[in-house]
Amino acid sequence: MRVGATIFCQNYADWDRYEAAERGESVPVRPETDDRSIFYEEIEIAKLADRSGFDSVWTIEHHFTPYTMVTNPLQLLTYLAGVTDNVDLGTMVIVLPWHNPVRVAEDIAMLDALLGDRQIIAGVGRGLGRREYGGLGVDQNEARGRFDESIHILRELLSTGTCTFHGEHFQVDDVKLRPQLASDLSGALYCAAGSPETMAVIAKNDVKPLMIPTVSLDLTLQGAREFMRLRSEAGLPPTDTKLALWIYCAESEKEARAGAELYMREYADSALRHYEMTGTHFDGIRGYEGYAQRAAALRSDPTPFLDGFFDRHPWGTPKMVVEKISELAEQFGTSEIMGVFRYGGMGHAEAARSMALFAEQAMPEIQRLDPAPMSLTSVA
Repeated sequence: MRVGATIFCQNYADWDRYEAAERGESVPVRPETDDRSIFYEEIEIAKLADRSGFDSVWTIEHHFTPYTMVTNPLQLLTYLAGVTDNVDLGTMVIVLPWHNPVRVAEDIAMLDALLGDRQIIAGVGRGLGRREYGGLGVDQNEARGRFDESIHILRELLSTGTCTFHGEHFQVDDVKLRPQLASDLSGALYCAAGSPETMAVIAKNDVKPLMIPTVSLDLTLQGAREFMRLRSEAGLPPTDTKLALWIYCAESEKEARAGAELYMREYADSALRHYEMTGTHFDGIRGYEGYAQRAAALRSDPTPFLDGFFDRHPWGTPKMVVEKISELAEQFGTSEIMGVFRYGGMGHAEAARSMALFAEQAMPEIQRLDPAPMSLTSVA
């Protein structure tokens, strides 16, 4: 099984200042910790992954808040391609409704050409943040249609290098990618399957799932099983998943518990705030009915969400982490985990210690795992 490391570039300590400014209160213009200093530290995390035997480095796309500050994952990965030698590079995810899918395909093809023998894993998704859709001037009611059309165009371009498509949102006439593809890249296309609506689209289009838990791992597993059922109904065989996991590794269980409990709950808090997951705005957005139901539950009691990362994600001594990841990998039929090692208010040095210990004492055992894809009997 492959093991990746993910860089998020979070400025968690800035949330109170950011939200106060959003309310119109008088606050300093800049955060106490400079955004760019976090970027430079996260780049060092990527370099550590490269020299420590990780298989891949991943990053994410978000806009405007302290949640994560990577606005163009392919741009960051292109830089990382030049300062690393060994790791494959992946996106988790490029949010398709915010982009022209032809440009996304071009940028993926460009990075693939630059990587040589290394691989690009092109994770995509639909996006959830109200602030992001508004700031980018995209009507969130159009997200479903833009996403569906983009998946079709992107898959066609990455498989054949050419596409003609006429839809409601995109008109593509005999476009041909340059530089030309060296091979069919459609197998590198994965999609975050965070809602029933998205699962249905990617299952029938033979796109493989990225499991990025924005809910509890138990609910995420239910979603993975539903995806496999839909895929079977479309006449397609079971497939592997790639699974994002928040990891904290320490020499003692006591030390690991203290760090994981603090920072994983801070991460969950940051996700709740960025996505405004207790808000009522999902009620009026087409294609987000599933999120509206979750928001109603979170308004009643957000505690399970805030505790969920600490309760189920892998933390502990290297042995404990191996045991937890092995169990999750089997349940999800996982071919690769994307480990998040720095999150919440965790400092760079602490994240590097956890990651280095994981790489030395846990990762070799995890890389020897070979889980089978989730079987249809487990889906039933």
